[in-house]
Amino acid sequence: MYFNGTQASRINDLIEKIEERTGIELVAAVVGKCDSYPEIPWKAFALAASASSLAVLVQAFIGHGCALLRNPQFAAAFILGAGAISALLAVFMPAFGRLFLDRVRAETETEQYARAFFLERELFRTAGRTGILVMVGLFERTVVILPDSGVHGRLEQGKLHGVIAAMTPHLRRKDRCEAFMQGLAALEEELLQAGFRNTKKTDNEIADGLIQEKGEDR
Repeated sequence: MYFNGTQASRINDLIEKIEERTGIELVAAVVGKCDSYPEIPWKAFALAASASSLAVLVQAFIGHGCALLRNPQFAAAFILGAGAISALLAVFMPAFGRLFLDRVRAETETEQYARAFFLERELFRTAGRTGILVMVGLFERTVVILPDSGVHGRLEQGKLHGVIAAMTPHLRRKDRCEAFMQGLAALEEELLQAGFRNTKKTDNEIADGLIQEKGEDR
């Protein structure tokens, strides 16, 4: 899906080593799209239709340009066509659709998806409540880190923001594997500094395999 076998193995090996050293249960997940964002094609349509309407108006005042646009029927078809093409591009070209994505909404939807994922996968079932979810929304280019109650009180939120900051530049460059490698390494450093050590943990309470989901990316 989003990672080849070699990349997934690198991430899984790193997760296993982090768990061995810190004693926490770490789950990494990547989701294609955390929401359908039905407003995006409508925003794209409205912008293109407005821009094409302005173009028709300008050429009408100037009196130069495409003669067909002086015909009301052709002008209307031109405006609606431009809007429709823009809406289709927003649906089928993620990079174009992302231009119409509100940043706050993207962060909210990614966090909601992560919280639902945490509960559905029962990542809270560890003995010491030491599960941590690191989830990336690819379309949103947003990272969410959810620590369980046994970790949350010992790991400052500002530290987690630093981990996210280490991942974000790589996501923008579409280097997903490196984003996880850098982020997980930074997370391990913060866990060790917070005093997490594997003193008695022997069993793997949650499967380590990197989880890949399409989400709403249908």
